Amino acid sequence: MADYDSLQWRETGRGVWTRDVDEVEMAYTALYRQWRGSGRSFFHITGHLSLKVRVEPGQDRQDVGRRFDVAISRAWTALRLQHPTIASQVKLDPQAKKYVKTYSANTEGWLDETLKFVSTGQTGAEWANSDPPAPALPTFYVVTPPSTDDEQCIQRDIVFRSPHDTIDGVGTLLLFDNFVRLAADAFAKGDSYNLQHPDEAQVLERLSPPFRIAAAIPPQPSEKILQRLEDLAATVEADALRGAEGVTLPYRKGAVVPGVHKRVETVLSTQETANLIAACKAVGATITHVVHAAIALALRDLQPRTATPRPVEYTGYLLRNERPRCNPPFNDHRHAVAVYHSVSSDKLVVKMTVPSDEEASSDDAKAQAGRDEFLAIVSQLRGFYLKVRDDPDHHYLAPLLWAKGTTALPTDPKEADAVPPVPPPAETATATISSMGRLDDMIAQKHGAIEVYQPWVTGEELRSSLGLFLGTFRGRLSLSAAYNDAWHDHDDVVKFVRRCLEIVNTGFGL
Repeated sequence: MADYDSLQWRETGRGVWTRDVDEVEMAYTALYRQWRGSGRSFFHITGHLSLKVRVEPGQDRQDVGRRFDVAISRAWTALRLQHPTIASQVKLDPQAKKYVKTYSANTEGWLDETLKFVSTGQTGAEWANSDPPAPALPTFYVVTPPSTDDEQCIQRDIVFRSPHDTIDGVGTLLLFDNFVRLAADAFAKGDSYNLQHPDEAQVLERLSPPFRIAAAIPPQPSEKILQRLEDLAATVEADALRGAEGVTLPYRKGAVVPGVHKRVETVLSTQETANLIAACKAVGATITHVVHAAIALALRDLQPRTATPRPVEYTGYLLRNERPRCNPPFNDHRHAVAVYHSVSSDKLVVKMTVPSDEEASSDDAKAQAGRDEFLAIVSQLRGFYLKVRDDPDHHYLAPLLWAKGTTALPTDPKEADAVPPVPPPAETATATISSMGRLDDMIAQKHGAIEVYQPWVTGEELRSSLGLFLGTFRGRLSLSAAYNDAWHDHDDVVKFVRRCLEIVNTGFGL
């Protein structure tokens, strides 16, 4: 990609701005279009947030609820004015025969289309698990959960749905914090709240650029980066020739089209979380390192045993948040509505052994061997994560890796309109992890009168694999898993998540 002019936002009509998409945005656009025959949107973002306001003595509960809903509506509009990219879409330009991101300043109908109030007798998390719509434009669903015994509290659950070529997971959490801050201001000011409409220069300033521009990645890769790409290709080829057996996740065969995306979650208490953090610190690791190690071991334990022990491998890649590599102001909450992340260039390989079906030892010996193996893998994971995190050149390589892994889409309008067959499920499934870390660093627990609970984010899972998500908020660890019900049952996924935590506890002797 040598021409950067096309990646810059430019006004292409009255109140209409357009730019080309870069490699990471194109990757998610391609996934959506490849799977659209399923009627679903691959990796469509789902974000969740529970908001609470107190009903003070002497206040009318219904009036407070009405004011809260009005504040949410005003804040969503204000959020669009601060982050105009939230109203953008990736579309095929039929004349230019390429995919572009387009934003229109026309707000007519936008609020009605993108802000929906929902009251179905479900919580936001339950509603998000009930096959919610996957709108083309980022949309806020404001869910009124069932009443509780707490008459002094009013709760609204926010379920955010967005195409992944508009925003990513970290961006969603940053956007949530911006939204709650605006909602708290609107709630406090009531009818005196005024929206600050930007002029054209401010709109252009606030429209988020693609990753290449935000991180000032040179149009042409250096010889060093090209050599590294060549070396990676050679490594992948050599790795394939080894023919190592990989650990796989069992799944229900038969379905060829994905069903409903679902999410399960296990939340530790504050004490359990504190104990786990202390144990991690004692070995110089993070919760992410130890849970990822547990995933590898949990998968190993699901492999069939044979007459003799055999070597197996757990492999995968890491997601890396690239916002720290972006230049100001693109490295913070001001440009939350963007896709600024990458996939690691190096592949994680964890070597393990599946015991024979006749292997026997004392319980004490088994427990000690299990702890030793767990800690050894934790140490390996720690080293790998640090290597990926501290790689000074990876962000220069990232666009090339995205392009390499993206299936080219037809750009002729007639060909592009043809819906392709839905890709079949992969022969083998696995489990991956995406760690959001300490969410309190991205979302304040309270803004003004509004208290924040249960922030989480996930991507629409249309594969036969599991996507695990990790994060802590208000001192409590949440480990969740996204799955597709065409290939997995709720109870089996819950069992897998709990097994991962059990391995962690056993490994640390907790």
